[in-house]
Order: sequence, then structure tokens, then C-alpha cells
Amino acid sequence: MPAAPSIFVSPRFALAVQCAVLAGVVAVAELAPRPGLAALYVPFVPGSPRAALDWALENGAKLNGAGPFGGLILISPPPGLGMRAMREGALAVAIPSFLCQPPKASPHG
Repeated sequence: MPAAPSIFVSPRFALAVQCAVLAGVVAVAELAPRPGLAALYVPFVPGSPRAALDWALENGAKLNGAGPFGGLILISPPPGLGMRAMREGALAVAIPSFLCQPPKASPHG
């Protein structure tokens, strides 16, 4: 009778998996859109539904323009935008404040 295969997970592999999960959780927490910060909304597929974007605009977000690599920049996104966007095939990530620039003053006053 053949012996049952032994399933052995090395401690290094288990630690590597835990570190990868932790890095993923931290990345999601840092990149999740938050009220008070700008957010970048990028659909994965052009022409995909924009219900999450419409919902954000109805709940206080303001459109600030186009993103540098496509998508749209939102000011003051409501909580929950990241998950709503993900469900419809889009990505909504926070833009750190150090990457945001104040609006340029108009030369015409």
C-alpha cells in the first residue's frame, strides 16, 4: 500500500505568504479613497458602467479634471467609492496630498 503524500509547508514559505498578505492589506488601506483627499478613478475597460462615478458625484465629490494616465480626478470622494468602483470594473485610488498641486492663480485676477 503506497504511503499518503506528506504535506509539509516550510516556515519560510508560510512567513513569505503572511508578508505578502500584510503588504496587500497595507497597500489597499493606503490606496483606498478617503474623504478629504483627491482620488483617481480609472475604468479597467473603456466604456464600462460609471455608476460608482455617478454615485460619488451625487454624494459630494467634485470633478477636478483628467488624470495623467487616463481616468478622472475627484475631490472629496465619499466613503465606499473604492469598493463600488471595483465591483463595476474600475479602480479608485487615493492621491496622496504631496502629489496634489494647488490651482494656479489666474493672471487676470
